[in-house]
Amino acid sequence: MENMDFGQQLPTRLDTLRRLHRRTLDNREQFWAAQAARLQWQTAFSNVVKEDFSKPLVSWFSGGQINATQNALHRIIETGKSESPALVFYQTSGDTETLTFSELKDHVLKAAAAFHQTGLVPGDCIAFNLPNCPEFIISALAAAYLGIIYLPIGCHLPPAIVAEDVIASKAKLLIMANGNAYEEKKEHILKVSALLDDLPILASEDSVDVVPTLEDYMAKADPSGLEPAYPQADHPLFTVYENRLADKHVGSVFPTGGFIVQAHASFDDIFNKALIQDKPGMILNTLDMSKAPAQAYGLWGPLANGTGVILMDGDIRVNTIEKILNEQPNPALLCRPNLISGLREQLGQGQLNTANRFSVIACCGNALPPRLVKYADSILVNGPERVINLWVQSKSGTALLNSYPTPELNRPGTLGFGALGVEPLVISDFSQPCKTNISGNLVFARSWPAMATATPGTTEHFKKTYFSKFPGCFFTYDGVRSDKDGFFWFMGRLDDSIKVKGQTLGTSLIEGVLSAHPLVEEAVVISGQGSSGEDIVVFLVPCKPVQNEQKYIDQIKNYIGDKIGRFAVPEKIIITDQLPKTPLFGH
Repeated sequence: MENMDFGQQLPTRLDTLRRLHRRTLDNREQFWAAQAARLQWQTAFSNVVKEDFSKPLVSWFSGGQINATQNALHRIIETGKSESPALVFYQTSGDTETLTFSELKDHVLKAAAAFHQTGLVPGDCIAFNLPNCPEFIISALAAAYLGIIYLPIGCHLPPAIVAEDVIASKAKLLIMANGNAYEEKKEHILKVSALLDDLPILASEDSVDVVPTLEDYMAKADPSGLEPAYPQADHPLFTVYENRLADKHVGSVFPTGGFIVQAHASFDDIFNKALIQDKPGMILNTLDMSKAPAQAYGLWGPLANGTGVILMDGDIRVNTIEKILNEQPNPALLCRPNLISGLREQLGQGQLNTANRFSVIACCGNALPPRLVKYADSILVNGPERVINLWVQSKSGTALLNSYPTPELNRPGTLGFGALGVEPLVISDFSQPCKTNISGNLVFARSWPAMATATPGTTEHFKKTYFSKFPGCFFTYDGVRSDKDGFFWFMGRLDDSIKVKGQTLGTSLIEGVLSAHPLVEEAVVISGQGSSGEDIVVFLVPCKPVQNEQKYIDQIKNYIGDKIGRFAVPEKIIITDQLPKTPLFGH
């Protein structure tokens, strides 16, 4: 049996890394068994993987029982890191809150005791409508400690959708933020509460009318004698909803065992083993905690590796970035491309008031274009290779393609290589392998541990969407090419999805909402290129002549904001008498 222990360092040379990747594919089960063995299991797994994409069926580490929270906290404390910073929160007030691993564990156990004492049991669900804040981290860890599934819901969503998601999940508790986290401030909490009848709701900070605080809820909880749950590896850790289809909530369910194994291994490979020096001591997470990438690289991945997490309250501010670089030990940055462009707009031609730099900047979403890589190199990191890409989709959980922060293993604008133990392919529409630099469909030939399963009632949709076009493969709907060195490059989406402000939207979803408006006869949504990514552009035909165009446009924008969320409001609405009959508009 081949040794799958790669020690503390990954290769820095291209040819050596490619040979290593091939070894992990040729010895796939041994590789992932070795990664799983680095964690603590209550009961050892009997099988590494069972998979059948024709059903589709995917199960990793079956028979094994594991507690994700113990691996992210207790296991790290046992290595001597009890007093190391685990969570640092920078607030808009200028205050900073720091919890060591030991202190974070105490808060988590107290929250878990409160959940337990109010009757929550393994398999129940708790919903979080929270921004990036300590209460999210604490509540997620507490839920997982008890085998309770959690559902993160973005603060960008309107009250009606938040309530729908909570109801669909059968959540028995909802934790919300203070009013400032939402578009409608305190009205958001009150509107959600009104839609949920008698469901218990907690506020993370100040109480709102009759909504008590999480602190009050935890006040009398006693964690002494509280026993952790040891769920099966395929027990859900968390669920993310993506859209709604025929009254079914379509989303992703991530397994406890597979997710914690791959999040731990992936974070370690990218942020630790790929670096010879300047390994990050902390990571600043600016991604939305309601999405899987933030769960992998802003929560479970770093904590399970003994790396602390930094969170910021509210919008990204230059002075807070400077403060973090000065105060925290060699931090890394997890972000979307629009953060880099936003910092450039704030600074103009200026420089940061510190000589310190981020160890690594990991961009998730669209690959950072070369011009922004060059800017980040001049302001935020020491060397363009320290700006890396993480390719993460809604069902992937962790990065399945990524570049590494070393000169030979990175190129500005690339998606990167296939992650270790993961097999990406570029194939034609006839399922034939594409030659070097020929664009084709990005698919994955086999499953991976963090791979999501379908939400209840949507298995057929899951099968049809991801497994029907190329039988035996998982289809991503990304068009890519692979160059002679093995780097993957994004060529375009192969469906109607666009990415706006960190959210993935189908143009058909917006068109469906617009077509239901009484003042709209016909509408088409396209993607436009903005300064930091894609913008939503709408062409619409009114039902009757418009007297006041600005008032009409404002009505449409408010309608979209109410039905989908403010993040989906178009950058531009163009009123026309007739939609052009061209392929662009599908006519």
